[in-house]
Amino acid sequence: MSIYGVKSKAEILTSILRNLEKNAGITATYPGSIAQAFADAFSSEISDLYEAFRFSVNQSRLTTASGRNLDLIGDLYGIPRKSVSDYVAQERQTYNIEFFINKQHSRDVIIPRGTLVYNDVSNFTTKQYSYAVAGDVIIPTGSLKAYGIVKPNFSDNSYVAGINTLTKHNYIGPNTVIVGCSNPKEVYSNISSESDDNYRRRILASMKTRLPGTAESVRFAALSVKGVRDVRIRQATYGIGSCDVIVVPEVSSGLKALPESILTAITSVKPVGIRFNVRIAEKVIINVNYTITVPTGNSESGIQGLLNQSTLFVKRYLNSLSIGDTVSLSELERQIKLSSDIIRGVTFSGLTANGKDLPLKDIITNSVTEYYAAGNVVGAAVVVGAAAY
Repeated sequence: MSIYGVKSKAEILTSILRNLEKNAGITATYPGSIAQAFADAFSSEISDLYEAFRFSVNQSRLTTASGRNLDLIGDLYGIPRKSVSDYVAQERQTYNIEFFINKQHSRDVIIPRGTLVYNDVSNFTTKQYSYAVAGDVIIPTGSLKAYGIVKPNFSDNSYVAGINTLTKHNYIGPNTVIVGCSNPKEVYSNISSESDDNYRRRILASMKTRLPGTAESVRFAALSVKGVRDVRIRQATYGIGSCDVIVVPEVSSGLKALPESILTAITSVKPVGIRFNVRIAEKVIINVNYTITVPTGNSESGIQGLLNQSTLFVKRYLNSLSIGDTVSLSELERQIKLSSDIIRGVTFSGLTANGKDLPLKDIITNSVTEYYAAGNVVGAAVVVGAAAY
């Protein structure tokens, strides 16, 4: 939502100086003058007031609110934020901060455990929140970035760090090396809470679900159950009067109790005379074998760290897929290269689905009740000299 009439600090300063010249006859408005000093002070405060107003308006709107403010909006619609499974909660904390440097360094750059990371408040958006690095983050020699984990130094759910908002830190790097940071995904103070994006979508959809008996009302009632990642509706699967509710679970544990919980949740919105069949979607396990190419000069432990990191990125991508999604070979390669800038190339040597060998190309599901998930992801490394490039 645009706030009409908002001025930048420079525009406010120019307006103040122009009015001083026009209405007070003050012509000494050049930099360093008393008039300029007073105008700078007033324009800074007024600019902050505009930003505070902008922030307040954004936090009062469903599409831009976050954290506790979004919870309060959800309460108005009677839609509480749900909790997520332990697996999803733990996955949120893997590699949630990226440190990077402006140029390659002759030695490893080590960001120690306990380093503090903050959100940027230079534009007066909100108060500053701090996060601590949970373990040493090592940018190896020849690399420009590395990933780590940060945990909040506060316990309430008042603030959710949006993607690329944690950009300040207190680490002092080596001489001539500039160290920056950013978070590639949201960072939550309460890791078991539903994400802002998912929660916002459920609130938006609540208007459609107010009318019972619709496909939307059934789907979002099922999505409100803990342990449900996605839901698809298939109508008239056994003729008129029947409907399949196909569920993608967050984890493989506790599946026996999940259908009963979903049936209970959709009872209040299901139409009379319709038989619902709750089915757990079939998981198709994808195994991936690949080889990365890295330059000389990396230690065995460093290369193993690259393989572990790239493996996690591949699993994260595969586990994000839902019913009908395609496993893209180019996206697998992108995820592997995204894990480290040291990786020069990626070659896939094997793909299997539920143990059956597949051609090395995009994998398209053959069923509307199947979804792909990560199985064994095995990487190997080949060291190649600079001349080979």
